[in-house]
Amino acid sequence: MDVDAWLAEREAAKRERERIEKLIAEYQLCLPPIAAHWDMTATSLSYNDINQEILSKGMKIYSCSNEALWTGLFKPDVYEANTLWDKSLHEQRKIAGVIEAWAKKAPLSPLFLVKHGKEHLGLVADGKHRLTVARSINAPIVPFMVQAGSEYWVSLAFPSAEVVCLIPSTEG
Repeated sequence: MDVDAWLAEREAAKRERERIEKLIAEYQLCLPPIAAHWDMTATSLSYNDINQEILSKGMKIYSCSNEALWTGLFKPDVYEANTLWDKSLHEQRKIAGVIEAWAKKAPLSPLFLVKHGKEHLGLVADGKHRLTVARSINAPIVPFMVQAGSEYWVSLAFPSAEVVCLIPSTEG
């Protein structure tokens, strides 16, 4: 990489950090009026940090009320509305990113849940910032996905959850 390209890249990164810091300051003072927008299609999987091996087995996307999700989660207090700007629990830039996306009505992918140990409770493997913002704005519905074939525990943790979409396995 040449020096000019490297300097331009660093300058762009600096401007983006400054923009996000400004959003964080604004959002901490006053959260804009937003609603959660979810992408509950197979396309949403491409936006997550889920291991390809897990994705290749297929996924099921469910939907349930915020309260129903809450009762089936392991340690839900971590995602409570009053933790929104708690630096020890959340990355503020990610919280600001969720707020900004939903302020622009951009849909975000559902949470990714896994079963917690021996208990029939969901553990948030991906999406804790989306969940925290959804909780803080009292989103009525919160979708989540689980790996196909491992979802036997879902009906016990979230009895009212309904399957929205099945993403088939890509294994041969």
